Formats: sequence, structure tokens, C-alpha cells
Amino acid sequence: MTVFDPSGIRLNRRRLLTGAAVTAGMLAAGPLWAGRAQAAAAKATLAYGSTGYTWAVPFVAEAAGTWAEAGFDLSTMEFESGRDSMQALLAGSADFSASTDTPVVFAVLQGLRPLILVNYSRYSRDMKIVVRKDGGIDPAKPASLKGRRIATRVGTSGQYMLAKYLEFAGLAPGDVEVVDLTPNNMTSALVRGDIDGFAWSSQSAAVAERQSGGKTAVMTQDGLEKFFQSHQLLLTTEKVVKEKPELVAGAIRALQGAERRILADGGWADLISRRIHTPPKEILEATSEFTFKIAFDDRFVDDLVAEAEWAIAAGLAKRPAGDLRALFRGLIVESPLKAVAPDRVTLS
Repeated sequence: MTVFDPSGIRLNRRRLLTGAAVTAGMLAAGPLWAGRAQAAAAKATLAYGSTGYTWAVPFVAEAAGTWAEAGFDLSTMEFESGRDSMQALLAGSADFSASTDTPVVFAVLQGLRPLILVNYSRYSRDMKIVVRKDGGIDPAKPASLKGRRIATRVGTSGQYMLAKYLEFAGLAPGDVEVVDLTPNNMTSALVRGDIDGFAWSSQSAAVAERQSGGKTAVMTQDGLEKFFQSHQLLLTTEKVVKEKPELVAGAIRALQGAERRILADGGWADLISRRIHTPPKEILEATSEFTFKIAFDDRFVDDLVAEAEWAIAAGLAKRPAGDLRALFRGLIVESPLKAVAPDRVTLS
């Protein structure tokens, strides 16, 4: 395990209790709420891996003041990746971290125990396979990727999506050459013709289209949902669950409030546009592929196990002792959500 290095962290104190949304809520709620607001807000720290629309739900929770409504004064820490933010969580520097499922799977296969408190959104189509229009690949025929050089970031959800796309296409993992590139280099390499395609986010797909002057295309994803689904999670630790149950319950309330805002307000992207340096229209277009629903179901556990099996088969991790399904199922903390929304927990 890499030692947590606090240098390079951007720590932001967000005094959410003074926000306009909360002020309006206090005025509407009357003396009872006013008395609550006068009490000292409990402090909580949330670590993010990168800044983007992937974290739409927790970002909206901050901007809309739902953390404050839940009675908390939230600090945030921002890192370059979900792996780094989870490392800060496990080192005790944060109470929660926002992560996709991929860093969780790799951490668990290394013997670590991040607990999954909330599964707040998911998608199958935000990750794209982008190819050159003049490269001889038919975007409507997934099997036409055979024999091509496809870039992604090895050990990430991009590589996992590529593997599942090849399965979707009826191809074997060795039917394409995987090129390990950073996201920033994928688009330029494709434009230069150094690679035939890349597997990364819809944002990168849009960048490639602009940089190439419209000479790139996205491979079809019709039916991919059966093979690939990425989950966005709020993680915590056993220590927080045992010693700070009020934070655990408050985090669920805060994200529930954000979910309601997203589903009810067509202009919700305005709340986070400045935060993630992306126009609201682009946020809404990108997240149109997302399902915003706090829930735990068997498909989630299926996806964790499938990704772990892929990582083991690809030589990226060793198989741990015991049953994989029992291992991942044991890391889901469903009781706090079940207490307030029992219909959202359908785990067997």
C-alpha cells in the first residue's frame, strides 16, 4: 500500500450553512429550524478523485446546500484519481470519498476494506470507443475492431469497458492491441493516426471530434448495457460507521436531497458548471446517459464480481481467498439506506 502523502491536496472549506439555498430553507422552516441552525454543525470531510460530472450528485449536494440541511459543515479534498481519494479515506484523512467501482474492486483485491455506503448513479454509455472515420473501422460493427490498436488507461474503468466491449463484439481480449496512454494523450494520438481508436469518456470523444475537425466517430453501444455498467459510489470506513453514525445517516440524507434536486430541476447543471469548468448544456448531454437513483441491488454485486474476475484474468490482481461475491457483499453498508428508503435496497 502506498503511503498517503498529504502534499498536493486541495482542501476547501465550504461553509454551506451560509448558502442561499439554506437561508431560504431556514426562513421557510420557522423557529424549529432556526433553533437547529444555531447548534454547532457537525464537521465532515469528503475526498474527491478528480473534478467532473461523474460526481454530479455529491457536487449538487454541496451547491444546493443539502449537506447543511442535514446538519453538517462539509470540507472537501480533491485528488487526481478515485484511487488517491480512497487512499485518503483509508488513511483516516476523510470521512467519505467519491469513487467509481473500479478503484474499489482493485483495493478489495489488494486486501483493503473500503465500505460502500451509497450507490448514487450509474451508466453504461458514458465511456466510449472512439475511432477514425478513415481508419477502416465500421462504427456500426463492433467486430471491425479486430486487429486494431486501441488506447486506454490500463487498470482503469476504461480498460474494463474495452474488455467488456470486446466481449459484446464477440472478440477475444487478444484480438486488439491495447495501448496504455494518459487521457490527455489519447485524443492527440488518434488525430495523428498513432492509434486506431481509444476507450475513454464522452468528454474525450467530444474533444477528439473537435481536434480532428469531425473526422472521428463513436462505436455503436446498442446492447452494451448487458455487458457493462459503471457505478458511482460514496465510500466510508468501519471506523466512521462505528464512531460517527450521525455522519453516515446525514450523508444519505444529503445525497437524497441532491437526487431530488436533479430529478426535479432541469437547470441543476447550472449549480455545478463553474465547479467542473463545463457548460451546463454539455453536462446535461453527458449525464443524459446516467441513471440518478440511490439504490443497492443484485446487479451491483454482479458487476463488482465480474470486474474482479476480469482483473484477475487479465493478470492485474491476484485472486483472494474465499468467495468473491461474499467478499463484496460484505462491504456494502445497506442498513442506513434501508432505514429511510427500504424500497431502494433489494439485495438478496
